[in-house]
Amino acid sequence: MPISTRHSQLKAALLVAGLFWLSPNLGWAQLAPKAPLLSSPASATQALPPEMTPEGILTDLVNQSIAEQAGLPDLATTTPIKVSAPPPVPVPVKPLAPAMVEVLNKDLLDLADLLAGRWDNELQTFFEPELNVPLPLRHERLHTVVRPIEAPEFGPISFYVEYRKGGEAGPVLRQRIWTLSVDQELGAVRLTGFAPKDGKPLEGAWRQTDASSGLKPDQVKKDAFTPIAGCDIIWRRRGEGFSGATRPASCKLVTNADKRVLNVSEQHDLSANVWEVRDVGVDERGVRVFGGSDTPPTRLKRAETFTCWASVAKGAERAIVSDLVVHDQGGIASAEFVGGSPAKIRLRLRNVEWPVGQNRPSLTLYLLVDGDDRAEGYAWGEPKATRLALDVGGTQVSCTRDPRALWR
Repeated sequence: MPISTRHSQLKAALLVAGLFWLSPNLGWAQLAPKAPLLSSPASATQALPPEMTPEGILTDLVNQSIAEQAGLPDLATTTPIKVSAPPPVPVPVKPLAPAMVEVLNKDLLDLADLLAGRWDNELQTFFEPELNVPLPLRHERLHTVVRPIEAPEFGPISFYVEYRKGGEAGPVLRQRIWTLSVDQELGAVRLTGFAPKDGKPLEGAWRQTDASSGLKPDQVKKDAFTPIAGCDIIWRRRGEGFSGATRPASCKLVTNADKRVLNVSEQHDLSANVWEVRDVGVDERGVRVFGGSDTPPTRLKRAETFTCWASVAKGAERAIVSDLVVHDQGGIASAEFVGGSPAKIRLRLRNVEWPVGQNRPSLTLYLLVDGDDRAEGYAWGEPKATRLALDVGGTQVSCTRDPRALWR
């Protein structure tokens, strides 16, 4: 049928349908007599087939007109075809060139070297009150140990990680096994974490003592740990160090206290001597539980170890204590002298970088006596000095840089 004729029929159908809806007296209900109000269902007017109603006729004409103009078959007599979406086709990951794989393998080893060690933010917490940092934005002191371990069940590059509150002698906050691997798809290094199901036996296991050189492979079985799903940190080289972050909206943790589910994000900036961590936790209602853009990152500094000896007067003689281990990020070592004067001393070592003013960075050794946090005396030298010594009122102390004492 020519399109013009079809258009004429379409206009006529529209006119009839319009009259039908505007005038109840011209409606199709007149085709059957009205039934009494109380008539039985058996005497009710029989309904028209859908295709005979004005709506059906109008729909048919419109469909036919569209079909003719598009050159399609008769839509009224064609069963609609259900088109199902094709299954997604996986996008093949283009393998990295051998040279790039070598670059990532080097990144892996360099990152492992930078992470390993002891880290502390004592300097940050020491200066925050002096800088008038608002109380809600101040940091708790955190001492972090990242010790390489032999753990074949986890992978060739693994670490035991222990976080302590308040310093190296404080309570344990968190324990982890970390593994590093190359992620060729992302072109980065992936850090995966595992939490111990029972961390108590592992507390302090990183320490090297006369009886133990640290964790053994049989102490680190994979079935004794739970993977921290979705919280992997993706590291990429940046300048002389690395930056790392969790994937967006992938890390969800449950709080111990009230069992709230938190969406957690972490950002890391790591260099040879500084490790900055910014983490944010938001609950399911969107309420921020910790961290945020207005909170300065936790600034951990690499701690280096010294071994010291101390001597005090003991009558006409002297009492000596040796092999005291202390680190230079606010570390403390204690010594007791039976019959000596004083009977007990503490040493604090701090590699100071002043946040304001013109003071030069200094490695500083403090002598503390009788539980008083105020120093009885101190000595200082260059930040990379290999030895510091002092003599205050007959109490002598000498400390020597000793990397071999790192895990003691």
